[in-house]
Amino acid sequence: MTSSDSYPDIERRIRERIESDGPITFAEFMDEALYNDDDGYYTRPRRIRAISPDGDYFTSPTSHPAFGALIAVQLRDFWELLGQPDVFDAVELGSGDGTLARDVVDYARLLSGGFSETLSYTEFDRSTSDPSDLPVGITGCVLSNELLDAFPVHRFLVDGKAILELYVGVENGVFVESTGPVSSPAIAERVAPFISDLPDGYRGEVNLGLRAWADRVAVILERGYVLTIDYGEMAPELYKPGRSEGSLRAYYRHTLSQNPFQHVGDQDLTAHVDFSAVDAELARTGFEAPGMTTQTAFLDRLGIRSLLAHLSGLGLPASEVDRNRMPMLWLARPDGLGRFKVAFHCRNVEGRSPIGLDTRGSDYDSLLLPPVLLPRDDSHFDLVGGAYPDSFGDGSNEFTGTWAELLGKDEETPP
Repeated sequence: MTSSDSYPDIERRIRERIESDGPITFAEFMDEALYNDDDGYYTRPRRIRAISPDGDYFTSPTSHPAFGALIAVQLRDFWELLGQPDVFDAVELGSGDGTLARDVVDYARLLSGGFSETLSYTEFDRSTSDPSDLPVGITGCVLSNELLDAFPVHRFLVDGKAILELYVGVENGVFVESTGPVSSPAIAERVAPFISDLPDGYRGEVNLGLRAWADRVAVILERGYVLTIDYGEMAPELYKPGRSEGSLRAYYRHTLSQNPFQHVGDQDLTAHVDFSAVDAELARTGFEAPGMTTQTAFLDRLGIRSLLAHLSGLGLPASEVDRNRMPMLWLARPDGLGRFKVAFHCRNVEGRSPIGLDTRGSDYDSLLLPPVLLPRDDSHFDLVGGAYPDSFGDGSNEFTGTWAELLGKDEETPP
């Protein structure tokens, strides 16, 4: 048996709590592991950035500033749909190290039409920000990228068509799972519509934190849009027999695992977002859901192919073209970051659809977009630099397919 003195502080505290008070929900375990004030994964000081070649993962904003540039284009479109207000507030929840914020604001300055003069961008991150600093009653947009997947989740198990909750206990100094009645009726209510199709032994997750998130969004945003980018599915796709092991994942040094009980406080924990629940919680607070799309189609409608086309006309060395081209393609590739979902919600808004959802009815021309390039610093992840030598799956670091092949038949951009 391992001495308790040999465990990291965060792991020892969780063990002592369980040994004193009994098993805890997985949501409580995940909250401690990720958000403990002293040494949670997202809150403790780091020698190595989590989002870096030596860290644990990379994201769309850190892949290439083209992502932030096209978010800026969508925000300008929201501004136009709202009648070009004198102040357009953009509030980013879960802003992390601020990469997306910097890229959005920098590119907005290059866009025509006066949008950048009206843009007021607020970053908020649980690890560094005070909720009292968030604005209220704004006109504009509340946006997030990979925020909801990091909310603590409750885990459940199907047993004889009953739903049991999976708790975290300790036996012989080791974290173990134990089953018991659900800690909240909302867990069973979320899964109940699908229980007849789920086999015994089926495991899944329920994110009850979406309610508090929706309440916060409703206080912040009086009129405008909610733009939510994350990986996940609508509930019928999330809770189906083919997903019998659930979607909980751990990331440590760019290695994927399903074991949440190792590297506690040193590995990221995530679970797929239930976008049906997102729709329901925002509807409860007065928002409509005009639609959801994939990141592939979203970026294509906004103009990523135009940004790619610019690369060949800038007089860059071939190596620099590749250095920019590869991460830009990875942002939109359906088996890369393009598989993420982009959900739109709005309140007190009328008119056509946002261009990231449907370009019909808009006179937007992506050919007029200014070019955007990777900076020569460490603010973004260098795919060509060796951290992901097989990023495109064939060992060649090349993607030579046509844009139609990249998008896939189901993701054609509307005319």
